[in-house]
Amino acid sequence: MKKSRFPIHVFLISLMPILILYQSNLEEIPLEDIFIPLILSISIVSISWFLLKSLFRSNKISLVISFMIILLIVLSYTRLYFANNANIDINFLGSNVILMPIILCIGIIGIICIYKKNVSNDLLSIFNVMSVVVVLFLVIPIGYYFISDDSQIVSLSEFVEIPIIQSDVVEKPDVYFLVLDAYSGDIALQQDYNYDNSEFKNELKNRGFVVQKPSYSNYPNTNLSMPSIMNMVYLDSIAEELGKDSRVVTGMKEIRNENNVMKIFKENNYYIVSFFGVANAAASKELLDERLCGSLFNLSPELQRAFTYHYFPLSYTRALFNDNYQFDRLECTFDTVLNYEKQTDLPLYMHLHLLLPHPPFVYNSSGERVDHKYTEDRFDESLRNAYLEQLIFANKITLEMIDSIQNRDANSVIILMSDHGGRLGVDWNNPTELNYYRVFNNLSAFYFPGHADEISENIAAVNTFRFFFNTYLDTDYELLEDKQMWFSPERPYDQTDISEQIMK
Repeated sequence: MKKSRFPIHVFLISLMPILILYQSNLEEIPLEDIFIPLILSISIVSISWFLLKSLFRSNKISLVISFMIILLIVLSYTRLYFANNANIDINFLGSNVILMPIILCIGIIGIICIYKKNVSNDLLSIFNVMSVVVVLFLVIPIGYYFISDDSQIVSLSEFVEIPIIQSDVVEKPDVYFLVLDAYSGDIALQQDYNYDNSEFKNELKNRGFVVQKPSYSNYPNTNLSMPSIMNMVYLDSIAEELGKDSRVVTGMKEIRNENNVMKIFKENNYYIVSFFGVANAAASKELLDERLCGSLFNLSPELQRAFTYHYFPLSYTRALFNDNYQFDRLECTFDTVLNYEKQTDLPLYMHLHLLLPHPPFVYNSSGERVDHKYTEDRFDESLRNAYLEQLIFANKITLEMIDSIQNRDANSVIILMSDHGGRLGVDWNNPTELNYYRVFNNLSAFYFPGHADEISENIAAVNTFRFFFNTYLDTDYELLEDKQMWFSPERPYDQTDISEQIMK
């Protein structure tokens, strides 16, 4: 009997979902973030192939597995195409009732056809060759990207250099930096949600906070907003260096990880704590003393969200692999902060960047777990309600965390802010004044024990830590002019200063 060809196609095709996704997001996801997903993907497929082949004793198993992976890719991207087409409202296709029969029918028909056909070595060879070709078509552009001018980014650290000062101040306060991702300011909350947030602001004032009103972020998304805040500089020179057509943001993550703020804290003998989650790369290992609430693999949140969004069209599977993951991270973070005990006599800097009220929407206003149905970014009533419910819960849990911190040490500094506004309903291509408020109008509040009178009415986000270091460590960092730089998500370095168009 002629020996069968080894089915390398099944292992190569197992890499395709990750490679396709990564190729579409080269500028946003660091290469190292895909290694674990690739290993997991090929491991799962390999184990499945071995077990099924042992059970059914058929060489056709490899073809079945490859077919199902290709089917998953085709159906997923077809769904996304229609779901994101503003002119065709077929979002109902994302329901289990519709998708499950489609997947089952196509899958069953495909498997029957495979088993009815005689599988020769020639056919297996064709599959093997085709899989090699397809993978090469995915890998070669990735390789070209990393040797092309698009990725040849000299270290961006030179563009964010500032003096790293060691202070002579002896008594340094513990510092908690609490970032609520995509938390809307009062203007957007009133206009879009008819919601008065004054009760929360008053509760902050009752706890000694100075609430900035109005307050605006300097940039419209996390990729630029957080590197700017954590390096205490604007990123104009980087935008000029990379050019308006560049989409590369991996360099921004680099300078966020090696940021000036934590370098200054480290230079001043602070014990630095951060958390896994949306900001799991909030600092390099060299700067951190402790990173909390991790999981087995600590997968990139960006890649995980993208993967589940693309390849798990059923709502319950998305909840299982993404929403539950985010929920567990948040719950761990809340519990840790509420019960945190310092293990050192050194002053503490705790960096808390919460994916809240940012989607996925996993909480109602009371803090109960909910399974919110995805709306594919359609700004409908369901999405509005889900966002508002999660924001109200964010208010509740934030006050609880603040109370816990202040009860432990009333002299701790707490900086509470959002990296940008809620941004839901924004027309990025034809922005209106309301769109600007949706994007930039944010939350900003300072608890500076003994220095409340020194806090001005408007501290630009970029000046957050310049102001803190000047106040508590007797530094002399110049405060920069407040400005808002608009850009669309697709062109992060094609920026327009719209500061004058926002009422201050």
